Amino acid sequence: MSNAVKNDGGSPASARVADETHPATGQGQRGRNAEQTRQRILLAARSLFAKGHYESVGTREIAAKAGVNVTLINRYFGSKKKLFAAVVDSLDELAKMSGTSARGALDKALDSIVLGGKHGSSTWVDEFHIILFSALNPEVTDIISAFFDRKRKELQERLRGADVTARADIAYVLLAGSALLVSLSRDAKHGKKEREIFRKSLGHVLDQLLGPDWKATSR
Repeated sequence: MSNAVKNDGGSPASARVADETHPATGQGQRGRNAEQTRQRILLAARSLFAKGHYESVGTREIAAKAGVNVTLINRYFGSKKKLFAAVVDSLDELAKMSGTSARGALDKALDSIVLGGKHGSSTWVDEFHIILFSALNPEVTDIISAFFDRKRKELQERLRGADVTARADIAYVLLAGSALLVSLSRDAKHGKKEREIFRKSLGHVLDQLLGPDWKATSR
């Protein structure tokens, strides 16, 4: 790790001399260090918000996990709420599947949630934790509502046939409910075999929900 990052974005004396000698090079390095620091804060916040609700996660805790001074949170994001908004904006697992059909995207999501690892150790589960843990907090409800509206529209655009709004909502209920169930299932009764049976059953629900869409896009 460079001294620039250790010092929360400040440059050591040798680096300042280099910056003065080669302005373009120095500016580029500072830009890279700033982006690295920003990403560290974002990833630390994302990890902590996946384990606790918005109110319970403090900026000092985020800064400590990121290994930076707490003042850098305001410098790079403006406030804790704006940092949370940046975290929510980074939740893009479904968007990454832009080249697949609605059924293909949902199948991959459910595979990750239900079969991705013991106790729901998947990116999808972390994303739904962030949404579910803080959805009822009045300070950030607007952020989460806007996120849900965007994701619902993205899924609606992939669907074919009638009632795409209702079917998109049901699909998200399946995803969120599956993430919640997997997170709560921590005993021997919910092992690999049980998760596979559960996943197969969810596939049957998708058959009913997306049947026309599946036939239209899988040929």
